[in-house]
Amino acid sequence: MATLVIDIGNTLLSWRFRDRSGDLRFGTASHRAISDALDDLPEAQTIAISSVQPAHESELENWLAHSGCSEPIWIRSGADLASNVLTDEPQNTGADRALCALAWGAVSEGHPAVIIDAGSAVTVDAVSADGQLLGGWIAPGLHSLANGLQQAVPSLPDAGEASDEDAWGKDSSCSIRGGIDTLFIGGVEALRDRVLKGLGADAVTVVTGGDSQLLVASVPGVIHKPQLVLDGLEVLLNGNREDA
Repeated sequence: MATLVIDIGNTLLSWRFRDRSGDLRFGTASHRAISDALDDLPEAQTIAISSVQPAHESELENWLAHSGCSEPIWIRSGADLASNVLTDEPQNTGADRALCALAWGAVSEGHPAVIIDAGSAVTVDAVSADGQLLGGWIAPGLHSLANGLQQAVPSLPDAGEASDEDAWGKDSSCSIRGGIDTLFIGGVEALRDRVLKGLGADAVTVVTGGDSQLLVASVPGVIHKPQLVLDGLEVLLNGNREDA
């Protein structure tokens, strides 16, 4: 059965098409380029969509209406996966957080995890070995830190390149880049360590999201799962097919 999973993020839309033989097509697109990204795909029998950005759902709904695709499964918050979300307010818990937890439960091999999703916001979540989202922390993402600094101090230049070998920057652009990157990495590591104290010694650290590469390069021992939200949507579709 051909499947299509789509993640409407804050900045971009990501998608993955899997045909009957298991071959994959995947990509990302701006919210306004949805038709260009998806029009050439074969018809999918089942579709699942995650959304953390309701303002951009209409573009995708228009594409679905004109494509003749089957009715999709929408995941808009943790309330849509309530059995996997143990936060106090599942309806206010992001769909992306819930789906990352669900995805981890399918591959955990018995290990709980700290799942770090590095996007416009960075989430640092405690997830049980069976894929339950226990809770976590939310902080500004890498680009949000840079944008916030630019808005607060518009006279500053854009961030440039910084060398890890330098003890300090010698020009403003380099100093900004090094400061933002160090603050981001150090803050994420501090939140990760805080969550690890509650999970136990057998917990692992998993990173995903658009800015995950910086963490992979800087935080020892992490497991990189670059499209964990899409993985979770596929787990959801597979589970629904098995229940049918």
